[in-house]
Amino acid sequence: MKSNLKVGLLIFIVIFLFSSIFLSSFAAEKEYTIYVVVHGGIADPFWKVCEKGALDAGALYPDLKVVYTGPTVFKLEEFMSYIESALASKPDALVCTLTAPDAMDESLRAAIAQGLPVVAINAPDLRTPEDARIPVLTYVGEDSYFIGVSAARETLKRFTPKRAIFCNHHPGATHIEARGRGYIDTLKAKGVIAEALDITEDAVKGAEMTAAYLKAHPDTDAIFCSNTLRTETIIPRLEADGIKVGVDVKIAQMDCSPKILEYIQEGKVMFTMDQQQYLQGYLGVVFAYLNAKYGYIPPPAPVSTGPAVITADDIPSLEELVKEGYR
Repeated sequence: MKSNLKVGLLIFIVIFLFSSIFLSSFAAEKEYTIYVVVHGGIADPFWKVCEKGALDAGALYPDLKVVYTGPTVFKLEEFMSYIESALASKPDALVCTLTAPDAMDESLRAAIAQGLPVVAINAPDLRTPEDARIPVLTYVGEDSYFIGVSAARETLKRFTPKRAIFCNHHPGATHIEARGRGYIDTLKAKGVIAEALDITEDAVKGAEMTAAYLKAHPDTDAIFCSNTLRTETIIPRLEADGIKVGVDVKIAQMDCSPKILEYIQEGKVMFTMDQQQYLQGYLGVVFAYLNAKYGYIPPPAPVSTGPAVITADDIPSLEELVKEGYR
């Protein structure tokens, strides 16, 4: 009888140990899935840097899968469909741009109420009062209005324009519009004629629209364009009309690319504002993962990633980082 008890006890212990090992192994193998949805386009050089940051952060953790997605070009309806698809997949956390808070409000509030951690990057909810904003964990990115103010101030340090335009490549994106307001308000306060020009999401069409504006308003001598691809398309188009870029019209830029750095060295672009979007993707994923797995609360919004002003003096230290996709 005692022998049977010993055998039974031994079997129980063995089963208990094996089941404990199995359960702990199962728990350790849980994979966390985080969707990163940006308004796009995801093939744009700017967003490839953000993507690198998000995927680099995902590679830090063996139990984390990062899905980076969004429309190929900015179209609000397509962006919203990517948001809805991400929510439908039941991820462990969502990182996204709050590009159109009014349109996103209902879906995100419902998901957050059900316990989904949501971190905003790049584009914040700027609605007032603050308690009307989507209750995300935090926002990682730049202060859009202040970016515009800074671009205008940096321009005014160099010269006082007669007429200036802000080229808006994403009409309807609230953070881009805020960026334009900061630029325009600051210049108007100094007596400069300034306005926004919607150049659409099509870079070639946008360059044509910019060239047409300058033909209609030949006194235009300052441009702020907050996208690398658009500036890279606008400059050769203006030069085709005989405009001396950097002399007849001076350009302030947003973000980096090898070509933009080249333009700065050539004097065709005065400076660029760096919002360090690698950090937006990277920190957005890290904050979302740590909250989903451990319940950590990230720093309060805004977790600012810029702006930094880049001039010709800064280029030697940045060239390799831009080529490698970090800046």
